[in-house]
Amino acid sequence: MSISKLSDALNKYDQYGIIRVNTFHTLYVFICIFLVNFMFGPPYINQLLPIFGMGIIAAAASPSHIRKQQIVVLFIVIAIIWYICVNLVVNHNLATVIVNGFLLSLLYWLGRKIQFFAAIALICYLLGLILPPLNVSGNFDVYYNLIVMCIIYLIVIIAFMNLFPRVYCNRIWARAFYLCLHELVTIQRTLAAGETNFANSKHLIGLYRITSGLTQKEFTFSARRVNISLLHISSYMTALRTQILPINSQALLQSADICEQLCQKITLSESIQADYLAIADLPDGIKFSLQQLIIVWNKICLKV
Repeated sequence: MSISKLSDALNKYDQYGIIRVNTFHTLYVFICIFLVNFMFGPPYINQLLPIFGMGIIAAAASPSHIRKQQIVVLFIVIAIIWYICVNLVVNHNLATVIVNGFLLSLLYWLGRKIQFFAAIALICYLLGLILPPLNVSGNFDVYYNLIVMCIIYLIVIIAFMNLFPRVYCNRIWARAFYLCLHELVTIQRTLAAGETNFANSKHLIGLYRITSGLTQKEFTFSARRVNISLLHISSYMTALRTQILPINSQALLQSADICEQLCQKITLSESIQADYLAIADLPDGIKFSLQQLIIVWNKICLKV
């Protein structure tokens, strides 16, 4: 009973599983890094570990497996450049303040174009307070060794991130798709019963945000086709609710049955076979939307 209550609470506050997957992924990478450090004890670990830790935490918010790696690489490159530029100054004095001010201004200026750089500026400033100085300013051999170790660490981290099953990240999108489709099933059955007092779909926005976080190397094209089809069906239900179009209860129940069957297949990650043309009383646009949902899901079901 307690496990069931815990599961319900997690599903309530983390409906799509983003927090759970990202937490598991972040802890997995951190454990791998600590094991490497425990076995080999590489140099510059005191300087590099906070940078990589911040980069991994910054990437945790993305639902995309590939974009997580891109964020880690971009953040670490910028943070290392920042750290080296700050330590080029022999003594931490007025020149250090000038260098920090220039770099912060540059990142905030870039942040006006891309918000990600504004976040990096704040984190780099915090890293400047946390990271210990190299105390060998002007020694380029030290900077060279630091960059080499950074590249090695970065390769190791990306390798560990690729070993993490990306199906867990893909299931975030599948969970949002399931909730949105299940919500449409409830709306259709409510309309078929003659009731129009219900809330609009609230999971469409969540599904759109997750889809926008996917990259071109993932199933983003298919995911966007799903978004368009669901939006089309939701708009049609809104038209029925406002009585702009007449309500056909039998057609709505048949459509709800197909959507419910698709929900079950999403849970099992299986393909679906359904005769969407059997719903003769639904408009062609809705039939086409249901057809697209089935076709797209059959293409990507093995990925999620």
